[in-house]
Amino acid sequence: MNELALPSNVEAERYVLGACMLSPRAVDDVSEVLKVTDLHDTRHVTAYGAIRRLHDQDKPTDVVSVVDELIRAGELVGNLDAAYLHALTDGVPSSANAGYWADMVREAAIRRHVIEGARRAAQVATDATVSASDVTELARDAFDQIEDAASRGVESIGDWFMDFAESLTEKPSYTPTPWHDLNQLIFGVRDGGMYVIAARPGDGKSIMAVQIALALAKERPVLFVSLEMNREEIGARAIASLGQIFIGSLNKHQLTDSDWKAFAAHRSALEALPLVIVDSSEVSTIPQLKAKARAVRRKYKRNPVVIVDYLQLLSSPVKAESRQVEVAGFSRALKLAAQQWKVPVLALSQLNRGNTQRKGKGAEPQLSDLRESGAIEQDADAVLLLHRKPVAGSADELKVIVAKNRQGQQGEVSLVWQGQFSRVLSKYDAREDLMPEKGTYS
Repeated sequence: MNELALPSNVEAERYVLGACMLSPRAVDDVSEVLKVTDLHDTRHVTAYGAIRRLHDQDKPTDVVSVVDELIRAGELVGNLDAAYLHALTDGVPSSANAGYWADMVREAAIRRHVIEGARRAAQVATDATVSASDVTELARDAFDQIEDAASRGVESIGDWFMDFAESLTEKPSYTPTPWHDLNQLIFGVRDGGMYVIAARPGDGKSIMAVQIALALAKERPVLFVSLEMNREEIGARAIASLGQIFIGSLNKHQLTDSDWKAFAAHRSALEALPLVIVDSSEVSTIPQLKAKARAVRRKYKRNPVVIVDYLQLLSSPVKAESRQVEVAGFSRALKLAAQQWKVPVLALSQLNRGNTQRKGKGAEPQLSDLRESGAIEQDADAVLLLHRKPVAGSADELKVIVAKNRQGQQGEVSLVWQGQFSRVLSKYDAREDLMPEKGTYS
């Protein structure tokens, strides 16, 4: 593969640069099509970079100005001199053709990107430190970058605002969570949004995630990635929540006759859901997660909602410079997946021990307690912080603190904790006469 000649159209590059130095309008036309790195000849890359800098500063882009800019930047050296730049303007038929020549340059650049992507894929495939399951996804990522780079052009607000106005007459794309009180604040989860549920261990983030998965799976496919528990444990929590079966009885395989009846009553409905649960034996990296999401899409003909339990347990197929950088990469990848696939993505996250060292109301978690990366807060559309408060003589309370909400208001919601059934309920859904003795399971 190394012996392949990289495609280029140097003559078209010369015409593009010549046109840009003859007409500022040509720079506008070309800028919509070409990035600096799309040119192949290193002299042309340098010259186009100078032209773009001048144009971005509303300065002239004629030959004299470009020469002066290159001198200022110390880039007028070797074969790139004033005489060469003057020669670029010679023979340009019309600067009005700049966009056409830019398309020719861009086509050659895309072909180079494909070859370079194939080379990167080959390098990954021969790297023994990268697992075989990650090789395919890393290769796909290399080519996805080419596809993203191939898009071009800009749209003014007038190009899309009519579609936006028409969309206001339709039902919004929010899917409600199982808790009415919480929906009053965040409306539900929306396509393209990333939602973070963060808590200390045992405070209910996995329980809430399972309930959300069950609710969303009634409407669309859901991929539940459990990195902390195996899929059987998640399945047990699901059936416990639906059938009001003690999770301890399920875990100990000691079901009563009434438990088996409840199990049978909900089993068919649970098995019919497009809910795919995978554990760390199948998915532990972002490339593996993307591969599994593609598999779910192939099965159900629709991109799945993705739930990750939990973010900090993901690993990277390549070594990062620090743990914070690594976790930030996971967070950003999930946010981009939500936007690209147009689905909600829910990422569970651990909190550090900062809130346990505070007193009084300050003992409640804060955004600053998100473990290992502030990028999680930055990427999230909404951050829900959980704080469980045992209450003597009554049902335990699970406080949900909406600490960040791009689409609505912040606030707090109090839910009823039923750990024995692996679920939480809105207060008006919880009836004291239906609530058995509290358990200690989480």
